[in-house]
Amino acid sequence: MNDTLARLEAFGANWRGELETHAHVVFHVAPRKEAGGTPVQIADGFVLRHGFSPIGFHWEMLDLLADVGESRSARGAFVDALEKDLVMRSDWLGGERALACGEDFIRAFGPLHATILTNHIVRDGGKSEGWNPISTATFEWAFLGFDESAIALLLLTAED
Repeated sequence: MNDTLARLEAFGANWRGELETHAHVVFHVAPRKEAGGTPVQIADGFVLRHGFSPIGFHWEMLDLLADVGESRSARGAFVDALEKDLVMRSDWLGGERALACGEDFIRAFGPLHATILTNHIVRDGGKSEGWNPISTATFEWAFLGFDESAIALLLLTAED
């Protein structure tokens, strides 16, 4: 198993239980086999292989270096997704734990070649303004990450 796959497996083992307290968790990890393609093509190909809908250019590429409050911040997107439950009724991880979860997901990938996308539209201030669904769930938030050696889908879903 390569280093990225091992770190992703550890992420899943460390966070699944906490994430499942307020969402159904789908976490798929695989070695990267395709040599090229745009981030959108890579994301769509992976979600299709797992039975989800491709969303094309509706994937939002996140900024791995941006601070939490900045537009399209990967860390900010994780905080926005996990601070409260997906239905926005109750606290979930809170800001500090949500940030830690995001950091662990991001750091699982090789820093020079990591790409993180989400199906949420993330605007100034880091807050989501809706999403493009890949599943049939009422509420969802997907994160897809990859580097040169591995790819992972973290899909969180909930019903009202």
